[in-house]
Amino acid sequence: MRTKKILSAVTAMILTATAMLGTGALQASAAEKKTLTFDLRSGGKNEIKVSAEQIAAGDFTVPVDIYIPENPGVNAINLKLQVNDGQVDKNGKFGNYGLYLNDAAFCSPFCFDSASKGDVTASIAQTFNSKDMNVSWVFSQDPKQNADAAVQADTTAWDTSVAWAYSNPFAKANLVIPKGTPAGTYQFNIRKDKYINARSAESGTPKYSVSSCTGAESESALDFKSVPLTVTVEDTVKANTWEDTYKIDNGGHYYIIGDVCGKPGETVAVPVYVFGDSGTAGVQVYFDLDSKLSLEAYEEPKDKRAYSSTPQTKTESRPATYTFARTRNYKAEDGSILTLLKVMIPSSASDGDVYDIQFHDDTSSPLKVIDYNGEKLPVTFYNGSVTVVTDNKTALNRKAVNLTEIGQTTNLNLFNATGDVTWTSSDPAVATVDSNGFVKTVGKGTATITATNNGTAYTATVKVGGLFGDVDQNGEISSADAQLTLNHYVEVMAENPSPLTADQQKIADVSGDGVADITDAQMILNYYVDKVVSGLDSTTWRSVTKNPNAPEN
Repeated sequence: MRTKKILSAVTAMILTATAMLGTGALQASAAEKKTLTFDLRSGGKNEIKVSAEQIAAGDFTVPVDIYIPENPGVNAINLKLQVNDGQVDKNGKFGNYGLYLNDAAFCSPFCFDSASKGDVTASIAQTFNSKDMNVSWVFSQDPKQNADAAVQADTTAWDTSVAWAYSNPFAKANLVIPKGTPAGTYQFNIRKDKYINARSAESGTPKYSVSSCTGAESESALDFKSVPLTVTVEDTVKANTWEDTYKIDNGGHYYIIGDVCGKPGETVAVPVYVFGDSGTAGVQVYFDLDSKLSLEAYEEPKDKRAYSSTPQTKTESRPATYTFARTRNYKAEDGSILTLLKVMIPSSASDGDVYDIQFHDDTSSPLKVIDYNGEKLPVTFYNGSVTVVTDNKTALNRKAVNLTEIGQTTNLNLFNATGDVTWTSSDPAVATVDSNGFVKTVGKGTATITATNNGTAYTATVKVGGLFGDVDQNGEISSADAQLTLNHYVEVMAENPSPLTADQQKIADVSGDGVADITDAQMILNYYVDKVVSGLDSTTWRSVTKNPNAPEN
């Protein structure tokens, strides 16, 4: 049986001295008149921010922990939760600005009741109504009996000075911020003003209720306070935000896959833009995606849609397909969107990982854009990417680009930049960059592309030519490059899609015979062992591969 602890000042001092000697746990005396405190947190913090990008992508869920870090001794708790002022209408119903709770429940282990080892069901009553944001908990029918702390046996009172004050929450809930919620500050807190009980309002006989707590040491309602959780929803449109327009000077008629960023496990929409359209009646395009990306669906854009035709699509095949045909020409405006590729980023992805999305073109799957006469239009196709950015920081979509030939291109995008962005190349004889981040190779060598934003420089290294064996394009030769080449050979022999891009296959073909196969894998491994592991300076690509076009380095 639990014994009620009424501590005199003398007893409290004795316990204090004992605790200092390390022979027992200190419990706060009810005589100290601590205030019952509720602390609403998310991820251990009382303030969080939801970005414009997050709220634009869909409903955003904020996990909430309700702690009781200070307790003078309590037997029953009844709370009404609310957002800001709760938007109480004349019928007593709470709108809460569209925000709502789901998956609300008491915790396990529970912050109270050491006798039942933190099992909330041992209390005589417990209800967390997420729909109405009501919390009700009663420990015992005996109003003179307070609950203990599960984390510290025989303790009916505690405060924030003890190490275990935030060990076990009182309850948990998910606060949902719906897509399109206006920018602003929303405080999730406990309502202390009176409100009309929702059920009584529906019955036609409204009755007022109020949040209340009672304890054995209190002659009346136990005073309580709360620390709210503040959620800031950022502006839906950031002022003066730089965005890649994908406009290429004198680019002619071209399609370009956008560059987007996202977090691990997130599904992102990758746009396919159209520029310089001279009049289109049919489109046949194919997409190669990094094998780690999952193409969930093609999605039609809500605005800036290039063509109103209903396409035929395949997401599961590789390459993925998107085709349509009409009986007359349609002229898309510059920057309009052919389609959105909904792709899922691997949950195991790390910050800075880049996944390529490329147009696929071969004899069996040729890229084709035609007019109403069936004439093929001279369209250029540019590839895109998905970059993992975990914390909404400003970052380039690529830090290193390896291109095999002169005249190749790539697009650089500075994510989450505000204000103007200035682009420069350290060596325009190797690679040029336009005012929008579009890079074109001019000669062999290495150049640094710099994007300057608000006084901070972000750089990407562009290497052109001489990339023998660097299949993963990380700037060094290793056994991983040989393994990638071998994996490519195995998949091709099994008549499966290659895990390598067309550029990577050219890099892997160190023998120069036009195909990347098991022989190339062995040559890359030999070069790595001799040059890198053994440090033999005499080792060259030409000596290892017997390829007269291989570099002498």
